[in-house]
Amino acid sequence: MSPAAAASTHAPPPHRGFDPREYHDPRPAPALIHALGLLNRFVVLPHVLRLRALDFPSADLARLRAALQPGTAAFLAPVHPEFMTDWMLDKEVSRRAAPLMAHWASYEIVNAGRLQRAFWLRNNLIANAPGGGGKERSVCWALAGHGVLLHPEGSVSWHGGRVDPLVPGIVELAWDACRRAREAGTEKPVFVVPLVWKLRFVRDVSAGLAREMAHIERRLALPAGDALPVERRFAALQRHLLQRRCERLGLPAPPAPGDAGYFAAQGDVVREIRRRLEERHGPLDGDFNRVQHGLRRALRELRAADPEGARRDRALLDEWERLERFPADLYGASTLAQEEVAENLKRTRAALVTRGFGDALHNAVPVAVGPRVAHLRVPEPLAVHEAFTADPRLVQARRAGLLSTLRRRMQDALDALGTELATPGDRWRMSNPLAAQPPAP
Repeated sequence: MSPAAAASTHAPPPHRGFDPREYHDPRPAPALIHALGLLNRFVVLPHVLRLRALDFPSADLARLRAALQPGTAAFLAPVHPEFMTDWMLDKEVSRRAAPLMAHWASYEIVNAGRLQRAFWLRNNLIANAPGGGGKERSVCWALAGHGVLLHPEGSVSWHGGRVDPLVPGIVELAWDACRRAREAGTEKPVFVVPLVWKLRFVRDVSAGLAREMAHIERRLALPAGDALPVERRFAALQRHLLQRRCERLGLPAPPAPGDAGYFAAQGDVVREIRRRLEERHGPLDGDFNRVQHGLRRALRELRAADPEGARRDRALLDEWERLERFPADLYGASTLAQEEVAENLKRTRAALVTRGFGDALHNAVPVAVGPRVAHLRVPEPLAVHEAFTADPRLVQARRAGLLSTLRRRMQDALDALGTELATPGDRWRMSNPLAAQPPAP
């Protein structure tokens, strides 16, 4: 028996007789949902999360409402660039378009305790409990015309400018809704509705960014950058952090950035992590999300036989994930927006600054360093019923095509929104010391 397993036999569960993986259907309470929607709109969003305004054009809201009505079945697919703020924006969107919309959430949150579960079920949250009835509930609720919301990226990305690879669950639910409608002899339209947003600061937040970096430096015992301007302090923080993580994980020290820039050194570290994991687990083929999913499953199975090796490999995989979420194609340009710096600092805190009540509270409610505006857009919904087929030879390709189209529409809309919001000569953009230096003439 492993040490962890032995400890678990002596430690009583936090809720005796309570299984957080047990699924229960939501029991929505319209009055409670309405009251909390107003609380969110007028208190949480503006005063807790510092969202001063929502830019949600009437044409986009009308497009969403057209897909969410009693004669349709709709599954809403929003981006997931932040923790907490995204949920509250989800809540506000549903308040405006379909107040009784169901929302998917992690079972660890919905079933955190008996009281928490009762509260969240009354708010119409569907727990993703393994083997539960969430899929069946979602299909039935969507066919009833209320709508179902789930983030197709799966986990939070902390990227304001890119849609990560999507998991297929939302397309599978919509496909099942089409099948169920056909079996019932109806031609009910079934839609997957993309939703994107960008969060923009309304003023210069350099002082707030400096405070955030000072906290990370202090909590992780990194050299203080008080004397540096914001952009150079951010670059120094990333370099010191990469070096410190290599020391902690027993990896070779990263090379000095030089003219190649920070991301060349980061790439060397990623390649070394991959090499070590492949030595123990074989070739790691495919995109990172698929590799990560397979490795995490393998490490769960390895814990009983080799708990120390599984722990070490898990730490390497966590660092690989952290570095994958700070890629050169997003953050290696000659300049950086303050929003890009801010999202990376929040991601760093969520991944590495986790001890103590204050940091746990901040990671649960990661308040922005300055006031912002949320700009929301609704691209053209996907008409799943038009692609539906009962021919088993075509099902897989059709569903894969829908998922690809969904991601493309989300990314195109996000890019268009970025162009729409771009301000020539933005005085708050900063030079990027992490970028590769152009060769001397």
